[in-house]
Amino acid sequence: MKKIIIIGAGGHGQVVADALLLMKEAEPVAFLDENPALIGTEVLGIPVPGGNSYLSKIEHDGVVLALGNNALRKRIFEELTKAGENLFTVIHPSAIISPSVKIGAGCMILAGAVINTGAEIKDNTIINTNSTIEHHNMIGPHAHIAPGSTLGGEVTVGEESMVGIGATVLPRVIIGNKAMLGAGSTATRKIPDGVTAAGMPAKRLKF
Repeated sequence: MKKIIIIGAGGHGQVVADALLLMKEAEPVAFLDENPALIGTEVLGIPVPGGNSYLSKIEHDGVVLALGNNALRKRIFEELTKAGENLFTVIHPSAIISPSVKIGAGCMILAGAVINTGAEIKDNTIINTNSTIEHHNMIGPHAHIAPGSTLGGEVTVGEESMVGIGATVLPRVIIGNKAMLGAGSTATRKIPDGVTAAGMPAKRLKF
């Protein structure tokens, strides 16, 4: 049984812990969190001994970054990769994944997710609850596909991008790097790098 440390004890971290508890080959042995209110407590019966500095003090086989902030998750992923840590991929037993799908290191594939043939999920990406990744999608590293999202065939999602809760991306649409598609929105055409878009159809938001 692989011993896994989860970085992040918030709501998303607890969802990830539940998925780990259902996996037969791994178990969560500790949460690490920088929130002083959590240090020294237990979450879901799992100890929270301290912040990230405790990583080297706990025997473990892998680490999961249960952090919703894409930029923060990317930074810590790169730091831990350089340090030689094993970034463990969590796959909930109820997820349906084609045998041809390629999944990178440190990903989180959560309950009810569907990933169809020919898709590729790059490192450190979250495929959240009940999201659908259709055939031949390319999901870039450090991205987050939020709960209930639906991506049509041959969609590309760039690095550090976010597809919001319940959003839809039509086939062959490209979501650029560090872009965001708002919750409940429908992307019918390309969303450029760094752009936040929302609505039906999704349009660029001006701040």
